[in-house]
Amino acid sequence: MSDDVSTSKRDLVARVATLELLVADLIHALWRVDPQGMRRLVDEASQDLEIQNAPIALPVGEQERERVFTVLEIRQRMLKRKKADA
Repeated sequence: MSDDVSTSKRDLVARVATLELLVADLIHALWRVDPQGMRRLVDEASQDLEIQNAPIALPVGEQERERVFTVLEIRQRMLKRKKADA
């Protein structure tokens, strides 16, 4: 049984490493194909990171607020289900 677990863990690690390499290759190719588009993605990601790490609430668009509230509502429902199961 322990050999099966260690084999499956090794297989999972190999798959994750392969996926990471594929993503890195894709990102590299996208930089070569559309550098301006990638810069826009980097700017958007930087803004998202700044919003997440800000000690005070930064102004964000209504769409972003709706996304956050949707995620929080889903998590709240999931927690209620777990409490009901207990």
